Amino acid sequence: MKYFFAAILLFSVHVAEAQIRGLMMGVQGANAAYRLANHKKKPTSTKGKQAAKAEPVPAVVLPAVKQVTPFTYRGQSVSHQRTAPDQLKGKGKAEILALEALLDETHTAMQADTLQPFLPAGRFEATVAAARTAAAARPSWDYAPYQNELAFYQQEEARRQLVLNPPPPAPVRAPRKPPVKRGK
Repeated sequence: MKYFFAAILLFSVHVAEAQIRGLMMGVQGANAAYRLANHKKKPTSTKGKQAAKAEPVPAVVLPAVKQVTPFTYRGQSVSHQRTAPDQLKGKGKAEILALEALLDETHTAMQADTLQPFLPAGRFEATVAAARTAAAARPSWDYAPYQNELAFYQQEEARRQLVLNPPPPAPVRAPRKPPVKRGK
């Protein structure tokens, strides 16, 4: 019986080794295909050399400098991304600046009074519309900090609304009377 188990063990080790070798060959083949696909041919004629030299070098486009400065409000840290107008160029500049201006107005209104509501429905809808317009104009821009900031403003507005208009207390029920036992 022990010879039988030893044979099974030897066979399973051989099969596992063959599978590993097959995987390694697949990885090596994929790596070779990648290298072949990205391998540039060297020009053999003089015309090809001149054409290769005449190709313009693409200009390096530096992304706009985004200033993400977190602010803390009631112990919660929130990202506050703003971009300098002179750093922002190209398509969607006006839309992104309009979105940032609406978020700045909301931030200022939030800090002006710590108890009163600061995000009326009209301002919230205008900010959401500005975010959608900016995303349509420049989809490659990172809008996550703006979304996080707006979500924080929504949470703070809900908290303030709850403080100003607390929910009514739950009605108090009279205690139940114990069931009456009836005799026979």
